[in-house]
Amino acid sequence: MTESRFTLVDVFAARPLEGNLLAVVEEADAIDDATMATLARRFRLSETSFIQTATSASATYRHRIFIVEGEIPFAGHPSLGTAAVWAHRRDLAQADLVQQTISGEQRLRVEMDGKRGTASVWQNAAVFGQELDAAPVLAALGVAAGAAHRTLTPQVVSTGLPTLILPVRDVGFLANVRLDGPALNQAMTLADGTRPITCYVVAETGPGQWRARSLGTDLAGGEDPATGSAAGAFGAWVKASTGVASLTIGQGIEMGCPSVLHVDTSDGVVVSGDVHIVGEGTLTLP
Repeated sequence: MTESRFTLVDVFAARPLEGNLLAVVEEADAIDDATMATLARRFRLSETSFIQTATSASATYRHRIFIVEGEIPFAGHPSLGTAAVWAHRRDLAQADLVQQTISGEQRLRVEMDGKRGTASVWQNAAVFGQELDAAPVLAALGVAAGAAHRTLTPQVVSTGLPTLILPVRDVGFLANVRLDGPALNQAMTLADGTRPITCYVVAETGPGQWRARSLGTDLAGGEDPATGSAAGAFGAWVKASTGVASLTIGQGIEMGCPSVLHVDTSDGVVVSGDVHIVGEGTLTLP
């Protein structure tokens, strides 16, 4: 039998029991890929993280990230939560780390005060992909075509995990979303046959202030309460579209999981938020 410690962390949360809950499994070198995938399905959270020994000399640890559908190359809230767990386990008030993911290596900074703290991840350089017609995507979300933003065009952007950025002209449209999974998959399918995992529907509520919903059939329950990878891609898209480099995003409101994400693109793509460690235990695995 193999024993591994696991920790539960609320990420992008102003207080415990808000934000996006993450399970972080430590000492995971002996856990095989199939077991990691099974644990992610059984936890059934947005993501489950596994800390392994880095295979790169420049990385602090190797970070494996699984959604219920399998492993993904990068994600934001697992990056912040895992960094917080790593620092907390070593009683560090602050730490600068480098995680090794499938998408590359990302720098992190974490500051902890007991079981709460703040973490930041420097995401990969933004890659701007295909622009899409808003109407089919909005239809798949049960929203009228007239909700489309008047000047900003939907586009796939990636800072490690491709996301479709879908701007709407008023925050009121976010409350009316009714997801049709097959239709959304079809509407998001790109010319090369691939599709992003997430549709990030966004509406501006004030200067530098946005609300968002993150939707997709590969997400547990069809929606994610806080999506750091999408926030980073969105921040890069906003800077390219409008020149604004500092954003605060409210997400998860409609799910009852309010989350606050901060994005700064003045020097790279940096996504930050508060973290709260809310529980821990031991996994006994065959």
